[in-house]
Amino acid sequence: MPNLAKAYIAMIAAIAAGVLALVAFRWNPDNLKNFVVFFALAMLASTMKIRLPGFKTTISTNFAFILAGIALYTFGETVLIGLGGALVQSLWKTQTRPKLLQVLFNAACLTVCTAAAFWTSHNVPALLGLNSMAAMMVLGACVYMALNTGLVSMVISLAEGRPLRELWSSCYEWTFPYFVVGAAVAGLAAAAGRATNLGVALLVVPVMYFVYVYYRLRIMRAVLEEIAGASRENEALLVHASPGS
Repeated sequence: MPNLAKAYIAMIAAIAAGVLALVAFRWNPDNLKNFVVFFALAMLASTMKIRLPGFKTTISTNFAFILAGIALYTFGETVLIGLGGALVQSLWKTQTRPKLLQVLFNAACLTVCTAAAFWTSHNVPALLGLNSMAAMMVLGACVYMALNTGLVSMVISLAEGRPLRELWSSCYEWTFPYFVVGAAVAGLAAAAGRATNLGVALLVVPVMYFVYVYYRLRIMRAVLEEIAGASRENEALLVHASPGS
């Protein structure tokens, strides 16, 4: 890996370390029992991951839990959901054994993204005099999505020498519908959790499972169509290159 990519990973890891130090210093869970249950389900959601075509990275349904956590839990609790989800996503049933540097970056990336989304969604509406959960959730989702796709695209660009704009555009193309649906589900779950009982919010698990299955089938279909298209092109080239053509 190029030194510039290593320096970039070290910078993101340093920021994440600062965030975790702040979490440890300001740890103040409101309801530890409810959080433990929510955290366990979030880790379960992190095992439902999808590898994006053209990327050596995955997305998981943990995103919806991070957004719901922004509305339902404290800063420290929400950051732990992001960090734990990144570790599960990186280590659970991988095709190849992940390198330590990859695990470190994934954990740091989701820690930074979660912290930024939480801080922005709570502080910016307050500065503007808005007291709206919808505004908070939309802002949190936008910040998380933009930062997550941007950080991942940047490290791949530095490591593999591929154009950043092309990578970021491709990453957005695949993840945008997934993030939009996840944000909508998280918003509804958070609203239900605040209004009645946290158990209602945890219904996000089966909903996101169906989203995961649908998206996985969609990606598999796209990959198969790409393979079939490449096969037809190769057959056409062989026909034109044959002696009798």
